[in-house]
Amino acid sequence: MTARRDDPVLVIDLRTGECDAEQAAGAVLVLDDAEQAADHDEVYQALLGNPAVSGVLCVAVAVDGGNADGAVRIRPAPSLAPVERAATVWIGHSDGIRWRPAEPLVRAVERAAISGLGQLVDALTDPAVFAAVVKAVSTLPYSTASAGMVLERTSLHEVELRRAQEEAIAWFTDPDAGRVGAQELPRDEFRTAVRETIEVDPAEDVLLPGAELAEAHTRAVTALNAADHALTRVDHFLAPLPKRRPRPAVGPVLAEARAAVRDFHDKATQQLHRIDENLRGQRVGRDVVARLGVRGPVPARPRDIRDRSRRLVEEWLGRYRSVACLLPDLDAERVGQEPQGCAAAIAELDGLAPPAEPAPLLATWPQPSLVMPLAAVAGGLAALGTHALGIAAAFYLPLLVLAWFAAGLVLQARQPTATGEQGFAVASVLAALFWALPVFGGWLMVFLVAGAGIPDVLGVVATLLAVLLSAWTIGVGWRRSVRQWRRKLDFDGLRDRLAGAAQLVDEVIRAEWRPSARRAMFAEGLRQVSIGLTAVRDVLAERAADLLDSPEQHDGNHPHDPPDRDVHQEVCEVVVTDLVDLTIAALRPCWAGIDADRPAAREEHAREVERLLTAYREHLRQYGLLVPPPFARERAHRAELAARLWDGSQVGDALRCDSEAEMTQLCHARQLGALSAMADRAQLVRFAPASVRGGRCGDPSGVTWTGEAEIAGTLRLVPLRQGVFQ
Repeated sequence: MTARRDDPVLVIDLRTGECDAEQAAGAVLVLDDAEQAADHDEVYQALLGNPAVSGVLCVAVAVDGGNADGAVRIRPAPSLAPVERAATVWIGHSDGIRWRPAEPLVRAVERAAISGLGQLVDALTDPAVFAAVVKAVSTLPYSTASAGMVLERTSLHEVELRRAQEEAIAWFTDPDAGRVGAQELPRDEFRTAVRETIEVDPAEDVLLPGAELAEAHTRAVTALNAADHALTRVDHFLAPLPKRRPRPAVGPVLAEARAAVRDFHDKATQQLHRIDENLRGQRVGRDVVARLGVRGPVPARPRDIRDRSRRLVEEWLGRYRSVACLLPDLDAERVGQEPQGCAAAIAELDGLAPPAEPAPLLATWPQPSLVMPLAAVAGGLAALGTHALGIAAAFYLPLLVLAWFAAGLVLQARQPTATGEQGFAVASVLAALFWALPVFGGWLMVFLVAGAGIPDVLGVVATLLAVLLSAWTIGVGWRRSVRQWRRKLDFDGLRDRLAGAAQLVDEVIRAEWRPSARRAMFAEGLRQVSIGLTAVRDVLAERAADLLDSPEQHDGNHPHDPPDRDVHQEVCEVVVTDLVDLTIAALRPCWAGIDADRPAAREEHAREVERLLTAYREHLRQYGLLVPPPFARERAHRAELAARLWDGSQVGDALRCDSEAEMTQLCHARQLGALSAMADRAQLVRFAPASVRGGRCGDPSGVTWTGEAEIAGTLRLVPLRQGVFQ
């Protein structure tokens, strides 16, 4: 078995303490004294015997740069060689020298903030580099080598980090802190997302079939349809005739329709009042609300509300990228999710009430018309021509007038009222005055006064004209009265009121009543989230000065000036992204509290934030900003920063070095005799993070690609002479 490139690397320093080999796992990097490693052989045996350990690499460091005479003495642990998954790297000097194997002269190494040994350990803590070095060194004699290196680091300068820290925390915790280039906050989209979190089923039947409210609505619709049918039968020229006669019940049908609409409106108003009182917490039982036939609220499940709240907060905190800006919007929408009652809907329903005044009656007096004087003139003309017709002709027109009087009587008698038809007793007077009097009166007056006059043909024409005028008057008068009556009844408006009331009740039940239990729990969940976010904001504001490092460790005197590069915006984005992910991780007590119906206290959130901030600060100190912390979720901003940093570095030159190139060899100049003759057998390990790929250095071959890291380059592993081993 060889060391695996995906196992985490555990660093152990046997120079300062002991090791519990049974608790070790993965790849183990051991720092040891070069002359005392053999004394710790039992530890190495225990590590190699542990099945959880995939590889062991001993970094044997010579104390104080080795012996003054230049003699190299190494006592490697016997159990480390020859073993396929174990190796030893000897370090003669922690800073090293600049050495090219083909040249006898060496150069001193410029002193850096991190020693050569420290940089080597940083490189070996990457699992892929660890596995590649173990594999390369295990092929050399005694599985031991001296390390040389050309490394390129993209570590951010203290000044760059602290400037980004101040701006990122200010943006994240202060709603008044502006940021250049920041996008407008998606407040409208957030409000829509909160309101749609508890969805409403538009296809659900919220009224129980056959229950009181549903039955009242069905009766009202049926009664309105029957009323429309009855009015259609009445509104016709031939309605007074026996075959087209409207049923006597047309009046009661109309009255029943108005009563049915009123009944539904009363029941709907009663139902909305009950729902309003229940939503306002006025102790109206849900069984009372359901008594009229309304489905009860959908049960609220804590786990479902937890998941919905979590998805909402995680998505929109990532889009706001500021807990200070998200908090007021979250609190405002939380209040909107709490049950508010339906007083506005009740007021709107009151405006849809059907008219309370009695139904208008059909006008019994026909509409004013020129027919009456024309009929009187026609009767007079008919009287002038009757002398030539004899006695029979003299009585012809009166008989005809009596016939049309009977028709008018029937017409008036069949006018609908609330209890049936008007009847003959009421209609006889009106029929006589309107139909009989003009024609018969005109004829009688001329017949008695004039006695004789015009030709018989004119009398016949006048008689026919009187008949036609009377018939036209009957039909037109009837339809005109009916249509005016229908406009006064306004059954179309009544139908609209019924539809509006039914729709309003449906909307209140569907949008307010049915999801009320879930919305109440959702609002409580958002309240707990608000407590957690407030704790995060306060703790971050308190720790703003020492998030990335402790202030007492810096006095402003840094050995190097920050490099001249424009990556401030990218660094800020990475820090803000980490703060977003840290906040999401710090809300774990909140989700547990929602699920268990046990709200987490602010102190619990504050402790979780403090723990995560301490871990984040330690992660930055150990791995730098390019390596994502354990709680990181989003990698795009970090990849963008890494690409900018590596594109501005000399990583391409570092990866193209061969075994003859000048490198920093981690030994003293007087120790070169132990390895110079073996330089041609050196093994090379080139490594770089995946973000280097496709950049300015292209995609070089023979490179071990690592994860996100701040270090890349080439390691030269030179075997040692046999005589140095003891």
